[in-house]
Parts: sequence; C-alpha cells; structure tokens
Amino acid sequence: MADPKFGQIEEAALSDVLASGRLWRGNGVGWGSRHDSAADAAADRLEDAFARWLGLPYAHAVNSGTSANEAAIAGLGLEPGDEVICPAACPAFVPFAVLAAGCVPVFADVHPETLLLAPDAVEGVVSARTRAVVVVHLWGLPAPVVEITAMARRLGWKVVEDCAQAFGTLIGGRPVGTFGDACCFSLQQSKHITSGEGGVFATTDPDTYTRAVLYSSAGVPHFRFGLPVPAKRPGSVGRGHIGFGHNHRISEMQAAIALAQLSQLDEFNRRRAELVALIELELARRDDVPIRRLQAFPEASVSYWRYPFIVPAGRGSFQEIPYLEPAFQRMDRERRTPFGLPLPKHVTYAPGACPQAERGASQIRALSVHHSLTDGELSASIDAILADL
Repeated sequence: MADPKFGQIEEAALSDVLASGRLWRGNGVGWGSRHDSAADAAADRLEDAFARWLGLPYAHAVNSGTSANEAAIAGLGLEPGDEVICPAACPAFVPFAVLAAGCVPVFADVHPETLLLAPDAVEGVVSARTRAVVVVHLWGLPAPVVEITAMARRLGWKVVEDCAQAFGTLIGGRPVGTFGDACCFSLQQSKHITSGEGGVFATTDPDTYTRAVLYSSAGVPHFRFGLPVPAKRPGSVGRGHIGFGHNHRISEMQAAIALAQLSQLDEFNRRRAELVALIELELARRDDVPIRRLQAFPEASVSYWRYPFIVPAGRGSFQEIPYLEPAFQRMDRERRTPFGLPLPKHVTYAPGACPQAERGASQIRALSVHHSLTDGELSASIDAILADL
C-alpha cells in the first residue's frame, strides 16, 4: 500500500486545530468545553464541504469508515431480525454493520468478473423479512445501483451505497452515493482521501440523518443543517441522551486533515487516472502473460481505488468473501448472530453459498493506483504482481 500524500495544507490544518485548543468535536453547549458552540469547528466544515461535493443535503462525519457503515444502516430505522442483502464479495465491515443494528445479513452472489452485486442474484435471496440492500462500489467500479434501486423501490426496501472505495465515480454524470437512501464513505489510510481513520455518512432524508446522528453520538441530538433539536422537558434529569447510541464522533484533528484532503481530491483523482492509463498500456503490452482486463463501463466515469484484472483460475488474490470468515462460519454452526438472534432457516453462510463470488475471488488480482505512486513505483508493482503468472 502506498503512503498518503501529506504536506503543508494538512500541517496548517492541524496547527489551526491545536491552536484552537479544541481537539474533540463536542455535542453542543454544556458538554464540557467553552468551544462547543464554535461555528468554525473542523467537523462542521467537513460535513458542509462533503455535502456540497456530493450534492446531498445532510452529511455526518464519524471516527471510521465502519462507523459510517453503521450510521447508514442505523439511519434506515430497521427492526431486529430484519434482513439486509449484502454482496458476497465485500469487506466484512459491510455485513458487520448490519449485525450491529440487530439485523441479519443475507448474501447475494456477484458477477464473477467484477465482483459487483448481481441484480438477478438479489432477487434470488429475497424473503418476507427483506428490508434493505447494500450496494458496494468495489474498487471504485460502478455497481448496478440504478437497477437495484428500481427493484428496491418496487418492493419497498431501502438502499445503502457503500462508496468507501469510490470517491468521484460517476454513473451517467451523477456521483455514486446519490442513488440510494443513504451512503457511506471511508477516510481510512488507503482510501482516495484519508485522515488515518474516519468516515462520512450522507443522505437526502432528514429522518434518516437524525437516526444516524443519534446512533453515532451516544443518543445526543446534535443535529445540524437547520434541523430542530428536541427541547429538554422541564424538570428532566440527565444530559440529554434521548436514544441509544455509540460514541463514534470524529475528532477535530481527523476532520481537519480530511477537509484538507477533500480540497485536493480532484488533483488526486487526476493522478489516479494517469496511473490507470499507464497500467492499461502496460497490460496491453504484456501479451506473454495470461491476463484479461475487466469489462468496460461506458456509462460511467470510474475513479479507481485499485485496478482489478483477471488472471487464470486459482491464481487470484481477492480474500474478502465475508461469509467465509471465521465469524460467519461460527454463526452458521450456532445458527445465531453474535447477539443471540436466531438465523432464519433460509440464511446460510456455508462455503459454496455464493459460487460466483468464490470463483471470481480465485481469478482476480488488483494493482494499487494510489496517487502518491511514481511512474517507476507503479512499473515495479506491475512487475511484481505479474511475476508468478
């Protein structure tokens, strides 16, 4: 993994935070800091900038990409035992967020040459308890979110877009993250922009936003974007935790770095596009190596996180088939979630449950296109990843 690009912009942003004396975000006036009502908080400015960049009215910054996943699921207002369809090829954080909400992840198979969720496979795992589907834009590739969202609208489900690896990918000129009911982005070290750890949730719906904020802020209604905060009842005691929630607040230091990185995203993505062009030239030249490029996405503009390609079966290196992880294998044996919720009979995490995902994982490798790479470093990584083919 390449190192992120940090420089004077990030250093200045951090210096401003340290000079302010405000390192935490706070939860509004009365929560232990004279800065709680400061209008120039880095976290507030990050949310404002992210909402503008994405073109959505509500955004909430949190301490990790996983927390952003959880906020997105929590924001939907699901009930314990509700089923949420997830791709069979994705980071385990995606179904873990479903479990954290007391819901049941149900895996749908994927296209074996992209590992993106397949709409027909989604239809094949629907049950009477299906309430939502998570669409993952893996590697920055555009998942078929238009088709899946149309299906969800017809059946009354909610749609979450996981855009952790897709900062700037467009479908028909429209950013991924703006098709479903909620979306989440990761600011983890390897992503397009980073604050080491961090994440952002966004939505068009005020109720989804308020539920997500309560879940992420220990049940404290620290709402922004002009939404009203419930008044404290006369004579009530306590600090105002009006619902259950975790402390997933982003720190001011994380927010400041993320905001500085967001201001450079266009530049970073231009460099990523240059690296992708170099990879494609080099792969085309390697006619002595048994590799194939993925299908084209003519309707989309792809902002790659990594560049995947197809190798002979059994020579792939993709490992993120969540139901094969020990955590899910244990659930399958015990027939319950980690929180004691029984698994429905039709839900299985057994090996072979999604054969296309397992097949695809065995034939796909991916190259880093991190914007900090030099041409020489990229060339060396291409040589290394193709050396044993």
